Amino acid sequence: MSGERERRVIVGVQDSVAGLQALRRGVEEARRRRATLYLVRVAPGSVDRYAGPGVWAAELAVWAGEYAQQTLAKSLGAIPGDVEMRTVALQGAVAPALLRFADRDDDLLVVGDAQSPGVRRLWSGRVARQCVRRATCPVLVVPPPALSRVTGRVLTRELQRMVDTG
Repeated sequence: MSGERERRVIVGVQDSVAGLQALRRGVEEARRRRATLYLVRVAPGSVDRYAGPGVWAAELAVWAGEYAQQTLAKSLGAIPGDVEMRTVALQGAVAPALLRFADRDDDLLVVGDAQSPGVRRLWSGRVARQCVRRATCPVLVVPPPALSRVTGRVLTRELQRMVDTG
């Protein structure tokens, strides 16, 4: 055994424009760093006290794995074969859960910044800000693509102008 610690790039997986952009960037960073890509999906809430933690944890792991694979395929068109990946299912509030997992100073935490007009989601800029403020590792906040930052009204006006001019 070499004693070398595994390098980790940790991406919070969210099926939103900002989340897909963060996922693409996370794959790039994992390649560049020759690191394992951790696809982390956070489910809100707590363990069902009647079903017990074992039942819920198994269902959560299956759900997170399927969600992460679908989101990865949507983001990249295919699952990359050149990056080692692991799926992790966590539970609770998004930022604290990500921060508990990204607990090593050499981790890289990648999150999307959903600062789009009218967007109110779990992955709003609030999560990115909390991660930047409280993380013990570097945090890469990935903005959404430029087109997604345009309001529907502005986009409609621009498209109409393009149609009119020709």
